[in-house]
Amino acid sequence: MNMKRFVRCLSLAVATVLLVAAFVPFAQAEENETPIVFTYVCSTEPDTVDPSVWFTTSPMNLNVYQPLLKANPEGSDEPYTYLVAESYTVSEDGMKYVFKIREGMTFHDGTPVNAEAVRASVQRTLDIAASPAGIWSCVEEMNVLSEYEIEFTLNAPVPFDAIVAAGYGSFIMSPTAIAENEVDGDLAQAWMTDNSCGTGPWILSEWTRGERMVFVRNENYFGGWEKGQPDIVIVKFTSEYSTSRLMLESGEADMVDFVPADQIEELSQMEGITCPTYPSYETLYLQFNHELAPTNDPLVRQALSYAFNYEGVTKITNNTSKPMRGILPSSLWGWDEDAFQYTFDLEKARELLDEAGYKDQELVLTCYYSSEDDVLRQTIEMFKSDLASINVTLNVETAPFSTIASKQREFETSANIFTRYWWCDYVDPNDYVYYLLHSDANYTITYFKDEDIDAKIEEAHKIAGVDREKAIELYHEINDFVIEDAHSIFAFEKDVVVPMRTWVEGFVYNPAYPRIVEFYDLRINK
Repeated sequence: MNMKRFVRCLSLAVATVLLVAAFVPFAQAEENETPIVFTYVCSTEPDTVDPSVWFTTSPMNLNVYQPLLKANPEGSDEPYTYLVAESYTVSEDGMKYVFKIREGMTFHDGTPVNAEAVRASVQRTLDIAASPAGIWSCVEEMNVLSEYEIEFTLNAPVPFDAIVAAGYGSFIMSPTAIAENEVDGDLAQAWMTDNSCGTGPWILSEWTRGERMVFVRNENYFGGWEKGQPDIVIVKFTSEYSTSRLMLESGEADMVDFVPADQIEELSQMEGITCPTYPSYETLYLQFNHELAPTNDPLVRQALSYAFNYEGVTKITNNTSKPMRGILPSSLWGWDEDAFQYTFDLEKARELLDEAGYKDQELVLTCYYSSEDDVLRQTIEMFKSDLASINVTLNVETAPFSTIASKQREFETSANIFTRYWWCDYVDPNDYVYYLLHSDANYTITYFKDEDIDAKIEEAHKIAGVDREKAIELYHEINDFVIEDAHSIFAFEKDVVVPMRTWVEGFVYNPAYPRIVEFYDLRINK
């Protein structure tokens, strides 16, 4: 080991000892037990920990803050796990949901969790009106029936149990903490950006921006604690995948959220490391601009769909993805196993371009993709090369996602093709078809509009809570349309690989909460 590496490891060891000394529970200190520290390396850091504002993956999700219900992975014995709620009932018409709140539960500030706290949490999210508020748009009225019962009256019989289990916007927070830290009517937004007060098994103890978050046990958590669970969780942030890998290899990290696909096989063969693969709801689309020529022509869009090498992308992802049959992933209800699936066929693509009037003519297209993803880089380079073989030039611009998204939202600066990943906020097809297709959605940026499709999307969502079979029929019709219309290139649905040390036990990937690790489930067996 060279001196620089030795000094780095020594510094880490000293820092860990000091951290453990600072946070070890008093009872354990008396018993002279060594506290268990779990270290997780995360490639992205949240801007805020305010549950009414954040709309991205966060270590806070399900760890510090919890919803009424948690959606269980597909194949579980029950669709939901009860968290803040301990039971619920639904009216026969699907318009009223009554939740019984778990008695004896407290927030991290020691104040009780009750029906009024749930109402106040939802109302705060609605009042702030950031992106997470959208999940509550179906709520017509909230009524606190008793100290531990709250009734939600809906404006349509939507699947509300799935909504209250959403990965964003559904979290319950302490009204007392909000009131005590409110400044000039800001609903404590300034304080909640960096501080928290939830119901979960973990308490945010430290956040050094750009470096790490530290979590300690909520000793009053209703689920209790068992031997082998972590005492302290350290989440370290780095966007350098080489650093993540080095930390995992050395044992400095117990788990990392991501390493490049081309490194998974080599990493999984190393002693003491495992890289399990899990199905997910994550999807990739190459979205067409439906108003900008030449992708305003469905024949051109169909041709481009045939010019995309789906199996080639599977190889790029190291066999952790597969082509899609339309807009929905195969693990989500509403998916159609009989739907048409485009295949890689350059001859068919050239025939369609000829039919569209581009015979013996060069076709020029523009494409935006995120510079933050090497899989996208390889995918677009392969697509560009294949298109060149049929006399299509693809002019590519790459930049951080926020930059290209801003450009795509302005038609004057938009491209013919915009690449984007998607996963659901809650486990329901509406979260795909509405945000990716509906005329009123802010996320479409494809300039696609169709009143009939809008109506079907709205109808399917409204009846899904009481007539799922009819909703599925509508989702199949929507899917058939977007395939025939070649709305997008439905590139792939992706499996998730989670590299970790073999001493980590109990981890279960839940696709309803993408890239979230529930630290409470873990057992460390070194």
